[in-house]
Amino acid sequence: MTSVSAQPMIKSVQTGQPVVALTFDDGPHATQTPVLLELFARENIKVTFFEIGQNVAKHPDLARAIVTAGHEIANHSKTHPKLGDMSDIAAIRAELVETQTIIKEATGITPVVFRAPYISHGPALWTVLGELKLPSISGSFSASDWDAKVTEDQIIATCSQAGAGDIVILHTWPEKTADALPAIIANLRAKGLRFVTVSELLALAAAK
Repeated sequence: MTSVSAQPMIKSVQTGQPVVALTFDDGPHATQTPVLLELFARENIKVTFFEIGQNVAKHPDLARAIVTAGHEIANHSKTHPKLGDMSDIAAIRAELVETQTIIKEATGITPVVFRAPYISHGPALWTVLGELKLPSISGSFSASDWDAKVTEDQIIATCSQAGAGDIVILHTWPEKTADALPAIIANLRAKGLRFVTVSELLALAAAK
C-alpha cells in the first residue's frame, strides 16, 4: 500500500460530480469567523476551515460553532511556521499532534485532513504526515486574499473560475473575503456546482 508520505499534495480531485470545496485558513478569528458562519448558514453551504491550534485554544467556542454548524474543521499547524524549512521531526510532529489534541478537546472531532502553512513541505513534514496518515491538502485556486494589494473583484474573478473537483483556498480573517463570497457562491452555483467539504470531496473521488 502506498503511504501518505509518498503521495503528492492534493490540489483537486477527479470526479464526475458537480462539486467544489471552499476552504478557509488561519482561524478561528474572533470577528470574521462568526461573519462567515452566518453567511454560510444563509447560503446553506458547508465548507472546510483549516484552523491554527493556538487560535482554537483562544477561541474554542468558535471551533465548536464551526462543527455544530456542520462544517469540517481541519489541521493547519499549531503556530503557523514554515514547516518545509524545518528538519526537526519532533518539532513538526508537535505542531501537528498538539493541534489535533487542541481541536479534539474543543470540539470532540479529530481532524482527518491537513494543510501546511504557506503550502510549504519538506521531507520531515512528509514523514510526520505519513505517521499520522493525514493527507496534505493544497488547492487548485488561490485568490491570495491575504495580500493587501488584492482587491475584492480580483478575489471574485479568481475563485469564480473553479470547476468540478476543485479546492479553493481562502482565508478566514480578511473582511474583503467575506464581502466577495456572495458573488463567488452565486457564480459557482450558476455553473451548476454544489459545495462540499474537503473530506466529502475526497470520498466522492474515491467512490468514482
